[in-house]
Amino acid sequence: MNLPRPEYPRPILTRDQWLNLNGYWHYEADPSNVGLAEHWYLGRDYAARILVPYPIESEASEVHNLTPGPVHWYERSFEIPADWQRQTLLHIGACDHWARVFVNGYEVGQHRGGYAPINLDITHALVEGSNLLTIRVADDISWTQPRGKQAGTTKWPIDYDTVTGIWQTVWLEPVAPTHIEALHSEFDLATGCLQICIEANQQTDCELKVVLKRGGVMVASGHKEFEHRAEAKLLLNIDQPQLWSPQSPTLYELQLILTGVDGSVDEARSYVGLRQIKAAGGGLYLNNEPLYIRGVLDQGYFPGGWYTPLDDEAIRRDVQLTLDLGFNCARKHQKIEDPRYLYWADQLGLLVWEEMPSGRVFSNELVMSLTQEWLEILRRDRQHPSIIAWVPFNESWGIWNQRSRPEQRAFADSIVNLTRAVDQSRWVVGNDGWEYSSGDLWTLHIYEGESLTLAERLDRVIENPQASLNSGDKVGALPGASVEGLPILLTECGGVGFTRGVLAGDAFSYGDFPKTLEEFEARFQTVADTVSKANKLSGFVWTQLTDVQQEINGVLYFDRSAKLPIEKIRKLIEGIGR
Repeated sequence: MNLPRPEYPRPILTRDQWLNLNGYWHYEADPSNVGLAEHWYLGRDYAARILVPYPIESEASEVHNLTPGPVHWYERSFEIPADWQRQTLLHIGACDHWARVFVNGYEVGQHRGGYAPINLDITHALVEGSNLLTIRVADDISWTQPRGKQAGTTKWPIDYDTVTGIWQTVWLEPVAPTHIEALHSEFDLATGCLQICIEANQQTDCELKVVLKRGGVMVASGHKEFEHRAEAKLLLNIDQPQLWSPQSPTLYELQLILTGVDGSVDEARSYVGLRQIKAAGGGLYLNNEPLYIRGVLDQGYFPGGWYTPLDDEAIRRDVQLTLDLGFNCARKHQKIEDPRYLYWADQLGLLVWEEMPSGRVFSNELVMSLTQEWLEILRRDRQHPSIIAWVPFNESWGIWNQRSRPEQRAFADSIVNLTRAVDQSRWVVGNDGWEYSSGDLWTLHIYEGESLTLAERLDRVIENPQASLNSGDKVGALPGASVEGLPILLTECGGVGFTRGVLAGDAFSYGDFPKTLEEFEARFQTVADTVSKANKLSGFVWTQLTDVQQEINGVLYFDRSAKLPIEKIRKLIEGIGR
């Protein structure tokens, strides 16, 4: 068979040598949780096999178990290429939820969290010839861990089937003892300066060389010593910078060379998009030009692979479809997406809001697990120019009682400030939807179909931020929080449902179900007109890109076919806010 997902899995930081470990692995569920006691990590005659990197629930995994249970084991062998002769790192793009990793019977590391990457130095456990890699995965149905929309102890009409196990590429990489682990950059439009920060795996006295190129031609370069630190920052002055935007997604190449005092060298490549975003006077600006967000809510589920696209073309297609439909932004909802999605967004010019999957039960466990994983995600993704907003919370999920429990509000505010400490170059949306406490934008979720129209409810909450948004008790902003001067965005609206054939009993959308395509188009037009007339808005996010299971409010069916002609949808979307 062809190797599944053969493309380079971390395009924001690449090296020439790497080894893809996707493909068939030995696999077995461990419902009685006896694997550790019985030393399965030393080798075992496993009962089945699984196709990595597809999650256990997916058809593509060839396990396709929708109720997989809490504990699972993966095993495969590998050989290190003879020409590596360097330190070896094991990378697992994402594995939900708690992974314990063994090489040749030695436990080389653990990781909790279903969305952040796992990066382990396994050099000390390797032997010549064949090596045995074993991964034990545990996943609980508790909502005290960040789960997003994976159904657990309860299944709302907006929740879906779970995701368990490895769901992104597993790969090996040889590196120098001191090597580059991460980078991020920030461009200042007024001065034409690009500040670059390179992070190493340890404190070092290495020298860093950075070369910025455009079309293979050097544009700027610089040197910096780490000075016994784990990071180095330098400034590059760029003459006549070519800016990144949706209209012109220009990217520069970055060459990174780390030279140790012992002569060892680590060389990697990256890229950068020169762009600057800001909020001022109640409006949004990209490269000092007014920006109106025409966004779509994108759940990030794929036919066959569920959380995991079957191939890289499926990712590129989703990004291109989003643009073709007239949207300039995707709000990736309750899922941290595959880095290849961000790569294609960078390449094709799609703006992205990155949103942390929520837990729904406030606890010390949630505070610690969400904080740690969120920091890992920020570190992984902050070099991507397509990302313009970080969203740590959605609709008060997991922080339901901010008005009566100060520790919950303090948690939300602290994550906003922690995000700003890590990245000053993007907007932070503290709690998307309602109950604003802190953040750079005021974002509201309002659908048609209740006692007041969308326009009436929007006007009411703008006039009085402590007013209720919907028929429930959720208010636009919490007492003491000031939204004065903030850009206002309607970051969930639409949600008009339509499906082929017979309507299923659990089908869900917002408002009544149109019975014909003509009714669907008319409803679509009505909501679009209402949003367009709200001239205080700096943008909107339409729910949603595709149908997913019982949610039938996509502008596309789950197979990505369009419910209306794409050009018709594009005209409706691009007409909003004109």
